[in-house]
Amino acid sequence: MNEILIYEDIGEGFFDEGITAKSIKAQLDKFNGGDVLVRINSAGGDVFDGLAIYNLLNEYPGEVSIKVDALAASAASVIAMAGDNREMADNALLMIHDPWTMAVGDSAEMRKMADILDKAKDSIVTTYMSRVSEDEEAVRNMMAEETWLNASEAMAMGFATSTIEGGEPPAVLNKAWIRSEPPREKIAASGDRWRVAINRRRLALIDRPDGRRLDDRTTNPIQS
Repeated sequence: MNEILIYEDIGEGFFDEGITAKSIKAQLDKFNGGDVLVRINSAGGDVFDGLAIYNLLNEYPGEVSIKVDALAASAASVIAMAGDNREMADNALLMIHDPWTMAVGDSAEMRKMADILDKAKDSIVTTYMSRVSEDEEAVRNMMAEETWLNASEAMAMGFATSTIEGGEPPAVLNKAWIRSEPPREKIAASGDRWRVAINRRRLALIDRPDGRRLDDRTTNPIQS
């Protein structure tokens, strides 16, 4: 079976290429409609790349299966909703939360950015609601609280359709867009397997007042 690995941050970064919608589209085009397995171990990243990747997989003519090998957090959890078959290793985690960003500007710009964040959340909720059995208000509250789900919890709520026996536990990454570590009782691992990786992802910044971007490589400022 064709296979796609989502084992990096979502979106282009300074120190690595990351997983972008463009790179996923290029891989899918080579599969010529054949079935594909998407394996995920990612702390998330750029929300719009995540939504674009979800849409690409959702519209793909072949069968798309998802397997969360360790972690599907933030924008990666959106991508994990793309398959009709959504497996999670029994020691994997899935995390959902509100999108966030960094902004520079006056009070009007800040209010505008808050409205954009609300709309981004609406888009994420729409994606989750296409799969989950929970009501929308419950999902919104889970996102606001930054909720970590183990495999059995994710399956009970519809985020996953099945669980499989896992091997190595998730290595949860210390990312700026993740407020807190998952509860320790949800980590099926001994202490020597727990590690925290340095966040190498760029800080996404909005346009400067003079119209120039603070970072020309930054395509959008919203993280999830």
